[in-house]
Amino acid sequence: MAKYDLDVIARILLALLDGPTRRTSLYYRSRLSYPRFVQYLSLLEERGLVAERDGLVTLTEKGLKAAAELDRILDEYLDF
Repeated sequence: MAKYDLDVIARILLALLDGPTRRTSLYYRSRLSYPRFVQYLSLLEERGLVAERDGLVTLTEKGLKAAAELDRILDEYLDF
């Protein structure tokens, strides 16, 4: 299993809390190289956290729960 950076996963999930996003926009927000971004997006799709439909990347129900919980934890403990 490859190593993945939790910060990058959080950045992608939290960006999608704003709503469905085009892949290119999400790529820029990830601050990764494109090949690495694709690896992260594939990981999140395989885990059932995001889905890509009609050119947009969206959170699945599972992904929405994970992102909302992550947002809550960051807000509660780190005052983000």
